[in-house]
Amino acid sequence: MEVKVLDTLVVGGGAAGLATAIGLAQRGLQTEVIGVPQEIRDDSRSAALFATTLDFLDTLGLAAPLKKAGWPLAAIRLIDITGALVRSPTTTFKAAEIGQPLFGYNIPNATILKLFREAAEDTQNLTVSSAFIEGFRETGDHLLVTLSDGTERRTRILIGADGQKSRVREAAGITHRVKPYPQSAITCRLKHTKDHEDISLEFHTREGPFTFVPVGDYESALVWIMKPERTEEKLAQSREALAQEITRRSAAALGTVEIIGNIGCVPLQKLVADKLVEGRVALVGEAAHAFPPIGAQGLNLGLKDVEALVKRLGEAKGAGKPLESALPAYAKDRKMDVEMRSAGVDMLNSALIADLLPFDIARAVGLTAMKDIGPLRRLAMKVGGWNPIFGTKGAA
Repeated sequence: MEVKVLDTLVVGGGAAGLATAIGLAQRGLQTEVIGVPQEIRDDSRSAALFATTLDFLDTLGLAAPLKKAGWPLAAIRLIDITGALVRSPTTTFKAAEIGQPLFGYNIPNATILKLFREAAEDTQNLTVSSAFIEGFRETGDHLLVTLSDGTERRTRILIGADGQKSRVREAAGITHRVKPYPQSAITCRLKHTKDHEDISLEFHTREGPFTFVPVGDYESALVWIMKPERTEEKLAQSREALAQEITRRSAAALGTVEIIGNIGCVPLQKLVADKLVEGRVALVGEAAHAFPPIGAQGLNLGLKDVEALVKRLGEAKGAGKPLESALPAYAKDRKMDVEMRSAGVDMLNSALIADLLPFDIARAVGLTAMKDIGPLRRLAMKVGGWNPIFGTKGAA
């Protein structure tokens, strides 16, 4: 059987993998993306994409349909309900303060995947497959990759975009660090009787954030972080009882809520790969790093990887250089950002759940300063993107 020769083979049919494949194919690299699901399940989760992320996706022709399908995010309001002795002030950050109409758009995950898959299927130089990787080995100046359907691919570069349990990362021998958190997140979509006014509400509780992000007209996506045993308790309730508790927990900030669609549950952990590159293998997205859903940073950070990798490989292709020569520069571009943001979200999350007075005081002083000092608040928003508190403390 003739073995197909590729410039790049992308493993993983999620948003990061599909965006990587589209970007590389548009730059003239013969590309295949595998592991693309034949059916997309709507798990009621959504992703808030920053304006800077959308600027990159616009170069791929993806931003316009995403904005059309998403909901604008004009402000974020932080509300401390930890019960701490020293409480942080309620603070609202508005995109208009930094001369921007919006921080970004919130879009259902299922919609993102649908739009990306449709674009991938229409992209020249790109083949889409539902087969998955079994393994690979070095064969001189290529990698020989075996797929689950029994076929093989020969590729110059192999890109792992296959999530936290990445088979590519494992097969490449790239080690990683994992820190489980004593938290899980309930995710669902809500209808409510009050207008969200394009404002994301982030309640800080002692167990983690309790966040409503606008996703439609009188609709929001909920991410409710709590102890794992409490998650089991909540999921055992009826949908009506859980909705009533969400209304009470938020002090009816959005009025009475009703759960629509599926209810999800996600255990939380931090994962960071020790390397982003090994030989002809590169990692992007959650194969390289994963964080709790705090600050709406996860997919944005993964798409930063995609932007950097597409840029470096595209430059190598255009200059007629070996593609593998571009990978060290990609790793250098991204490693510091990933490490700093990983440390930042770990510090923020750990401080929130620690129930220690010095941490509470530091958080209260920091938010008070950003609330009262206009230049500092605007600087935090410019640096932090969607969630201003990450302007000084990192991101998730």
